[in-house]
Amino acid sequence: MYARSMGEASGTHLGIDFGTSNSAVAVAAEDGDVEFLTFSLLGAETQSYRSLLFFDPEEQDVRKPIQFHAGVEAIEAYLEAMGEGRLVQSFKTHLTSATLGRTQIGHHGVSLEDMLSLFFLRLRAHLERQRGAAPDHLMLGRPVNFAGATTEEMNNIAQERLAGAAMKAGFSEVRFELEPIAAAYHYERALTRPELALVADFGGGTTDFCLMRLGPRRHQDSERQQDIVATGGVGIAGDDLDATIIEHLVCPHLGLGTTYVEMGREMPIPHSYFYKLSRWHHLSFLRGKRTLAELDRLRRRARKPEAIAAFLHVLENNQGFHLHKAVERAKISLSTHEKATFHYTDGPVNIEVPVERSQFEGWIAEHVAAIADALDQTLANANVTPQEIDRVFMTGGTAFVPCVRREFETRFGREKLSGGDELMSIASGLSLHAARTWG
Repeated sequence: MYARSMGEASGTHLGIDFGTSNSAVAVAAEDGDVEFLTFSLLGAETQSYRSLLFFDPEEQDVRKPIQFHAGVEAIEAYLEAMGEGRLVQSFKTHLTSATLGRTQIGHHGVSLEDMLSLFFLRLRAHLERQRGAAPDHLMLGRPVNFAGATTEEMNNIAQERLAGAAMKAGFSEVRFELEPIAAAYHYERALTRPELALVADFGGGTTDFCLMRLGPRRHQDSERQQDIVATGGVGIAGDDLDATIIEHLVCPHLGLGTTYVEMGREMPIPHSYFYKLSRWHHLSFLRGKRTLAELDRLRRRARKPEAIAAFLHVLENNQGFHLHKAVERAKISLSTHEKATFHYTDGPVNIEVPVERSQFEGWIAEHVAAIADALDQTLANANVTPQEIDRVFMTGGTAFVPCVRREFETRFGREKLSGGDELMSIASGLSLHAARTWG
């Protein structure tokens, strides 16, 4: 084993896997050992730091800097506040946006860059508490293509935003490595012979691939560009699968498919509200005063006002986190069982719906096909056949979704598929790469 708990070694090389849903922090020592930061969430220890922020309006003071909670502390503060305040999730997905303005938190105007900086600032504080100091340099992960990126210029904008936020949080030098390549570095540590390996990294906002030559001797080299055969990816991942569950199981109970009457005309409740509800990075936009007022106006004219009232309850009580956990439970259950029950309840809202794996697979078929197409394109770009691949290392929660896994089994055979440390492999690989770069 080369990873151990924080505090046993004097590692000085830092890697942060800043994910759409969860983040992880690893520090590599000069001898190659990797340590992970740990956090306390509701009395339990975890190495996963949720990628979210919470702003409690009662804590804001115009005379003081903005008050905020991040990660595990944000979840606890949000639960303690009983939904009052602003919970911001999946802000990594906005990195390519050129039109995103500032949002108002109490008396403070906050930009996306500010939120990123606050998040990294809190991670750095955890690092200093657990280790006594934080390295000046940081190896940060990034997807092959950021969510929403259609040009390399958009990828550059996203990367510059991340780098600027990390430096504002106190890191003097920030470098990047592609997330699937970082996962490959982690996987390589256990190899005893050379392999041509495909790494599939399933994140919250993107799915990325790296085809790379790996081996027990190669990981000592600081320059590995010649080992990278091909990279590829697509802006479809776990959040998109979650969205289908919300669209099909939750939204019909909140007014999707119903109508309202205005000036004698029957009109459908706009789908845009439900689209935003089903996508975590848009959810906070629904809590603006204008949007809530418009939904209340629709409620008064709706054929099913109780459904729109339930929608308003979910928004006004800031139920995004609880809804996310209900979706996550259903998705995990469908990965191991043919049938499951989706259950979400809060106050007047009570949704309990049976769901079959075959239904879920039908809902996500288009997304799975897009992932498979990106995989095939990556192999085609490298002029490599599936038979030439020695091993497929799959990391991330979506790797456990049966119909996604079948795409890989069909191409490579079940015996070639492997995984492990699904949530920590990227952070581990980033810290190892940092050690080679600055060590």
